[in-house]
Amino acid sequence: MPEDKPQTPTTPTKPSGATPYRPSATKFTGPRANIISLAPPKESEPDIEQGIDLTGRAKIIFAAGRGKTGKTTLLRWLTETSIRNGGAPILADVDPSNATFSAYFADVARPDTDNPAGVATWLQGLIEYCITERHSALIDLGGGDTTLRSLATEMPGLATHIEAAGMAPVMFHLTGPQPEDLLPALTLAARGFTPTAQALVLNEYGIEPGSTRERAFARITTSTAYGNLAADCVKLWMPRLHAAEAVESRQCSFAAARDGTITPPLGLFDAARVRVWLDAMDHRFAGIRSWIP
Repeated sequence: MPEDKPQTPTTPTKPSGATPYRPSATKFTGPRANIISLAPPKESEPDIEQGIDLTGRAKIIFAAGRGKTGKTTLLRWLTETSIRNGGAPILADVDPSNATFSAYFADVARPDTDNPAGVATWLQGLIEYCITERHSALIDLGGGDTTLRSLATEMPGLATHIEAAGMAPVMFHLTGPQPEDLLPALTLAARGFTPTAQALVLNEYGIEPGSTRERAFARITTSTAYGNLAADCVKLWMPRLHAAEAVESRQCSFAAARDGTITPPLGLFDAARVRVWLDAMDHRFAGIRSWIP
């Protein structure tokens, strides 16, 4: 009787014509989709607060706050909005050690020293130039700024003096959900730098998934310090940009990221995220539209 031969295992073969999926760096290059929202809203939109009307006035805009609270993101949006509307503000990056603002725009003015006294003198000269020339400016003070605080300490009523010279100083205080995020704003207020036009910008980037705006910021918004600041400020909620890393890796404008005019372009979903964010910014900051140069 013939001996049985051992069976040789067979390897499954893929169907003819099938292509396995392997994730790669290839970016989506199809048509842009008209996606209204990528996720259902968890809570109602915040009220839109109105700031004083600064139409037709030259402005010196400051953005201050701790690191990672969204200062540069806000200033980039303000700059793009200004340029889109025909503005040509001076752009300045006061922090000599972390020139993030300078990575996105050409000709951003920066101090040529990292000596605190020299940086303060440089900022003073920039403010005087803007007043003399009636030229608007957008100034990134950097995280943990001490320069404006120093000037405010040396010159009590600094904001009032700038206003008396015919300019409109505008202060944006950026904060996340941590109580200590209010310290830069409190310090400036204690030194008397309280322009007529100032806003508390609560950045939703720090909200943990599954939480709500109200719950995440409760420790701040229920504090006495916040109440004192909010009494003199417009309150603005900056929506979270879910595609922030994709945009920052390309160092491009928000408009280019949304429209796919960069190489490589953002994927379908990230481009839609940028568009949703830009629409939300236009809506939520409508009350201070006249503050943009």
